[in-house]
Amino acid sequence: MKLWIYRPTQLLDAVRDYKLYADGKFVTYVKRGQRFAIEVPDNTQVLQAKLSWCSSQPIYTKDLSHGAVTVKNAFSHNLLLVLFCSTLYATFGRKHYLKLVI
Repeated sequence: MKLWIYRPTQLLDAVRDYKLYADGKFVTYVKRGQRFAIEVPDNTQVLQAKLSWCSSQPIYTKDLSHGAVTVKNAFSHNLLLVLFCSTLYATFGRKHYLKLVI
């Protein structure tokens, strides 16, 4: 199955690469501002992004209608959250730190 992966240029994690996993197995690194296509096995069930101990919620490949996934920081769209709550997201919200958008 061919997937298109996109990571927007966001301020947070600008120098760090996200890791993309398919069914718990490492697939590729996703760099800031990068857009590319990858091949994953057709029987892949779950995709998830990780950064150190933080991760995204898993998404299921059966929900992918057009084969495109955006990997981004879940809260960098709000400057107040970035300034005052980034430590909270990295600790208590570590499983929601990243977001996979279909």
